[in-house]
Amino acid sequence: MKNNTVVASNGAEIYTNNMFYYADEYIGTLRNPDDIYTSSVFTGLIKYIRRNVNFDKTIYEDIDILNNIWEVYTELVYKYMQKPTIEEFSLLIGVHRDTIYSWMNGETRKDDFSEKLGSSRSDTIKKWQDECRLGRYKSAASGNVGGIFLCKAVDGMVETAPVPVVNQEQHRTAEQIAADYGAQTALPGDVLPDF
Repeated sequence: MKNNTVVASNGAEIYTNNMFYYADEYIGTLRNPDDIYTSSVFTGLIKYIRRNVNFDKTIYEDIDILNNIWEVYTELVYKYMQKPTIEEFSLLIGVHRDTIYSWMNGETRKDDFSEKLGSSRSDTIKKWQDECRLGRYKSAASGNVGGIFLCKAVDGMVETAPVPVVNQEQHRTAEQIAADYGAQTALPGDVLPDF
C-alpha cells in the first residue's frame, strides 16, 4: 500500500486527490523515505506537487476549492510531522503570501462578487491562520525553543514575569526556621510527636 492511498470497499488502493498521488511519487524518489519528516525535504514535496498539479488560476476566486486544497495540505503536514504555514501553502498554490494576507484582511477588487467573496474568504483564511498559530503554540508548549521564538515573533506572545515571592519563609534555611521556633535536634532514642 502506498502511504497516501485509501483502500476502497473492493480492496483497491485509490488516491482521493492528485496531491496525494504526487506526494507518494516524490517520496518514492527519495534515497531515504524517512527524510520526508525533515522540514526542507517536506518543502521539496510541496514544490513537487505544485509543479505537477498545475492549479488553475480560477481557484483563487473560489474559497471552497482553496479550503479543500488547504485540507489536503494540512493532512500531509500532520502526517509528516510538520507545522502548517500560510507561506508554504502559498508556495503550493502558486500565489505570493502577501496576496493571501491581503485576502485575509478583506482586501479585494471593487465589484459585487469580489466584495461578497471577500468576507467569506477572509474568515476562512483567518481559520487557516489560527491553525498555523495552534501549531506554533503546541510547539512552544512542548518546550521547543524554535516554537517559543515563533510565538513571540509571529504571534506577539510574551512570557509572563515570575510572580514575586510574598512569603519570606520560603527564602529561609531550615536552620533559620528551627532557631526561630526553638526546635532542637532529635537524639537517638527520643520520642517524636505524631503529627
